[in-house]
Amino acid sequence: MRALIVHAHPDPASFSAHLAAVVVDGLTAGGHEHRTIDLYAEGFEAALSEAEWRLHRSTADHKPWTTDHARLLAWADTIVWVYPTWWSGPPAIMKGWVDRVWTNGIAYHHTDAGLVPGPLVHVRRMYVVTTHGSSRFVNMLEGDVGKKMVRRTLRTLCGLRCRTRWLAMYDLDRSTAAGRERFAAAVQAVFSQR
Repeated sequence: MRALIVHAHPDPASFSAHLAAVVVDGLTAGGHEHRTIDLYAEGFEAALSEAEWRLHRSTADHKPWTTDHARLLAWADTIVWVYPTWWSGPPAIMKGWVDRVWTNGIAYHHTDAGLVPGPLVHVRRMYVVTTHGSSRFVNMLEGDVGKKMVRRTLRTLCGLRCRTRWLAMYDLDRSTAAGRERFAAAVQAVFSQR
C-alpha cells in the first residue's frame, strides 16, 4: 500500500493529530509506504482565488500551486483523510484542498461531455478517520456531509474499484480518555494489516 494521509486540524496537540500519528504508526507496522500532507502545518491556503477560478478548465501545468500535491496523489493508491467533523463536514481547509487540488488533469478530465474520471483510477482505497462531537444519530439527521463527499463524489473520480471505509468516533464531546484510546487502537489495527 502507498498511502497518502491528508490531515486537517489547527492544533498539533489535538486528538485528530494523535489519530494522524496513529495512522502513521499502523501503516509503518504493516510495512506500508506513506506520505503525509498536514494542511494547517504547511499553511495551505484554502480559498480559491478569482484568478484560479478563471483557470478552472485549464490543465494542471497552468496551476503551479498543485504540483507537489498532484505528485503525491499520482503516487498514492490509498488516500487517508484525517479530520474532525465540524458542522457536519470536514474543516474548510480540507474542502479548500479538494477545490484547489482535485482539478482538471489531476482528479478528472474536463471535456465537452462533462467530467471524466481518469488520472486517479489507480486509487483503490479511501479511508476517513474522523471525530464527531455529537452522536451518530444527530450526524445522520444532519446528512452525513463528510461521508457523502468521500463516498458519493470523490470516490467516483477514483474508478469503480475504489473502496471506502469510514472510521468515526461519535460523541467525542462526552468521551473518556479510555474511550478515545480504544478508538485510536482500533484505527491503528486497521492500518497495521498487511
